[in-house]
Amino acid sequence: MLRYHDRVYGEVVLDDPGVLGIIATPTFQRLKGVRQAGPSVLAFPFKTVTRYEHSLGVHHLLTLLGASRRERIAGLLHDISHTAFSHAVDFLHHTEEQAHHESIKPRFLHRPDLAAAIRAAGFEPDDFVDDTIFPLLEQPLPKLCADRVDYFLRDSLACGVTRPEEAARDLMHLTVHDGLLAMTDPDVARDVAARFAIMNRNWWAGPIEAFIYNEFAEVLRRGLDLGAINDDDLHGEDDPALAKLRNSGDPEILRRLDRVAQPSPDEVAAYLPRITPKMRWLDPPVILDNQLVPLSCHPAGRPRLATTTAAPRSRPTVRTHNA
Repeated sequence: MLRYHDRVYGEVVLDDPGVLGIIATPTFQRLKGVRQAGPSVLAFPFKTVTRYEHSLGVHHLLTLLGASRRERIAGLLHDISHTAFSHAVDFLHHTEEQAHHESIKPRFLHRPDLAAAIRAAGFEPDDFVDDTIFPLLEQPLPKLCADRVDYFLRDSLACGVTRPEEAARDLMHLTVHDGLLAMTDPDVARDVAARFAIMNRNWWAGPIEAFIYNEFAEVLRRGLDLGAINDDDLHGEDDPALAKLRNSGDPEILRRLDRVAQPSPDEVAAYLPRITPKMRWLDPPVILDNQLVPLSCHPAGRPRLATTTAAPRSRPTVRTHNA
């Protein structure tokens, strides 16, 4: 049995032997060393969410929503192939979807330790390659899904955009209708959408994030060119790969790492990113007359300011923390 305290859901207990076997594998345990915020944590060390924490959270949310065991395990495994520094590699190997990890997911699912654990749980590794077949786990933007709800609440709690009591209220107003995730109260849905927009604007896709991710991609590119790191390092954890980059002694790598850790407002303001971060937005489905309608089409769906009274961490415009 695994019992732990989750920042979103409180006390969580896991007692499914198959699930516990998957969690215990080295391949899954690696996610403890992969931070969700990628290189942004160098400038903002309070972004402590890991892919391990998020993956457990998605599994638990799917359990609360009554998802099938297969879909719950899909939630547990949905980020298994995230490389070190999470989405930073998407700025190195760019695709429009910025989801490099999905292209390499089969090789992680077929690692011997994880494949054996998946089979012991009663499934095959290839059962979890395509997350789009699980409607509660994954939906395209701007809809709701367990993955999106969990990373939003988890990240926004870390950044002070959401208070614990707001997260608890948001979860109370989630429901499953016709097999899809929706919200029962348009006012809560509107507030969720507004806080999600704050996260996108200030913490996921703003100018500082564009600066950090593009600069760090150049660090990775140079590190690979010089042989300071290799693909195996990127398929590992953040800290060992970062240590190798710093220990390279290369002046260009060290200069750019300093820029990432202490973004200058003048540099950020003048910066023209080669790649822009993925933009995210929500238009949550809301139940109206026993049907799902997007919040934007609901009579009470006109945009308002977020009602949160939390004191969010202000988006820095000056040099900040040096990790």
